[in-house]
Amino acid sequence: MGQTVAIEDDRKSETAIAGDFVTVYETHYPRLVRALEIGGLDRPAAEDVAQEAFARTLGHWRRVRLGTNPPGYVYRTAFRLSRSHWKHEYPLETEQASSHDTAAEAVSNLALEAALSRMPARRRACAMACFVVGLTPKEAARSLGIAEGTVRKQLSLARDDLRHLVGEPQDPS
Repeated sequence: MGQTVAIEDDRKSETAIAGDFVTVYETHYPRLVRALEIGGLDRPAAEDVAQEAFARTLGHWRRVRLGTNPPGYVYRTAFRLSRSHWKHEYPLETEQASSHDTAAEAVSNLALEAALSRMPARRRACAMACFVVGLTPKEAARSLGIAEGTVRKQLSLARDDLRHLVGEPQDPS
């Protein structure tokens, strides 16, 4: 009888673990694909990289889900997989805003995409990783395989580019 209870507990535990993964997948897959597109991949390549990142994460999910930022693990995996693509600059395809976007959000999104698409590949990758995805400079450096100081410098240059391209006044400091 004790063994039956243990087996049932294991099944419940496995169901909870699988449910956690599905929740992260459903929440972050579209965002990850979009982040990879902003990073320079075309839609099919971004989908392939995102799927591969989730597939690789699934094999480590028992450990990953206990970490401080499980979605961050998926993003880092995807960035590592797509690192070679970021060495090249690809034009971004702009999409029609979805019906739930307001006109202001759509204009803002298109302006951001246009500004990012004009940046050099490394700067765009750093900006996308930190500004769009929300990684820290340290996490972005690890994901991109470059020094943290390089990420910080590229972010500073990206901020200047964004101010210039979007039309905000330069910071006098």
